[in-house]
Amino acid sequence: MMLKRVVILLMSAWLGCVSSHAGQSMLMTDTLQMTESALMTDTLLHDIAATSITLPTDTTPVVDKDAWKRRILRKGWSINDTTIVYPPVLDFGVKAYRWLNHALNFYDTTYVVNPGKTKGKKFKVMLKNSNWLDFYSGHLSKWETPVQLNSDVTSLFGFHISGMGLSFTYMINVRDLLAGKFIHNRRLQFSFTTSRIFIEGYFRKNDESSVHIHRLGKWVGTELFNGLKRESYGLDAYYIFNHTHYSQAAAYCFSKYQKRSAGSLMTGIYLSHQDVVMNMNKLENGLKAFLPDAVTDYRFRYRDFGVMIGYGYSWIFHHGWLYNITAVPSIGYRHSFPNSIDGLKSLLSTNINGRMALVRTAGNFFYALTFSHEGHWYTSTNHSFYNSYSNLEVTAGFRF
Repeated sequence: MMLKRVVILLMSAWLGCVSSHAGQSMLMTDTLQMTESALMTDTLLHDIAATSITLPTDTTPVVDKDAWKRRILRKGWSINDTTIVYPPVLDFGVKAYRWLNHALNFYDTTYVVNPGKTKGKKFKVMLKNSNWLDFYSGHLSKWETPVQLNSDVTSLFGFHISGMGLSFTYMINVRDLLAGKFIHNRRLQFSFTTSRIFIEGYFRKNDESSVHIHRLGKWVGTELFNGLKRESYGLDAYYIFNHTHYSQAAAYCFSKYQKRSAGSLMTGIYLSHQDVVMNMNKLENGLKAFLPDAVTDYRFRYRDFGVMIGYGYSWIFHHGWLYNITAVPSIGYRHSFPNSIDGLKSLLSTNINGRMALVRTAGNFFYALTFSHEGHWYTSTNHSFYNSYSNLEVTAGFRF
């Protein structure tokens, strides 16, 4: 009995020690876990703090919107300079121009040279002397009465400036100006030229002035006639097929230089307006008897629309020398106005445009002798009438 009590006491003491040791172990474990959690929290806070301190900043460079202006003022401007950074809208316009310029002004440089690109000579100034002659011929009253007239040679002097594909010419009658008279004959023209396209517009007018009549019916001779007036304007536009080897501008606008002989077929459209008035009441009394009937007011007023097709050829017969010949006939629709001699009518339009040029180029200077003829042939049941404009022109110019 005694032994039994001793065993129970020993077991109770052992269990108490084990329980106490287990409690201490759990306490230590909890303490360690709390310590580790605190350390992890401190580390996380430290990492967050470190991260917030080292956040990257915006390093995008600030765009200077006026840099392109200062670049142009400092180094000059060329539309082909790709190093200039333009504002978006202006950049689009510049790129569009570059594309068009390449598409419309490409040449094979073994045949044609553009001084504006190779030498930077984009502008021209010229002095011109133009000698203008009008010629009129036809038949009146059912083609039974022939008539023929021509004007005096009108000597015009003027200037021409051009650049970037556009040109402007203005001419005056120097003789009448010096004499203090009204300038009877006036001419205004412009042109636009590229390697592929040639466009030319004109306006010509001579108020009632003296011409020479050489034939009227059965009469043949030379008499002054003061009853003729003429006004004309028009626009021609045609496409040059062999545009890489042939330059129409080299012969007539002097903006290109043709190095080798070449030619090209060309075709296009035209618009012209002609108004020619012959007041036969101003004939000498002796000539009125040769009129076919009582009609004394002959007016040929009409407007043409049509197509033209022709050929141009430039012959380089010596270094710096060019000879060109171009012929472009046309056909189309003619609208005769109510106050014209035949009244309101639809007719066939037939015209001719021919040119020749001799050009000498020496460095930036050039000299040219050109001849052009423009003819309009009016035909109806009762009348035929050919009115033409011929011009011999001397030019001296300089590229810069």
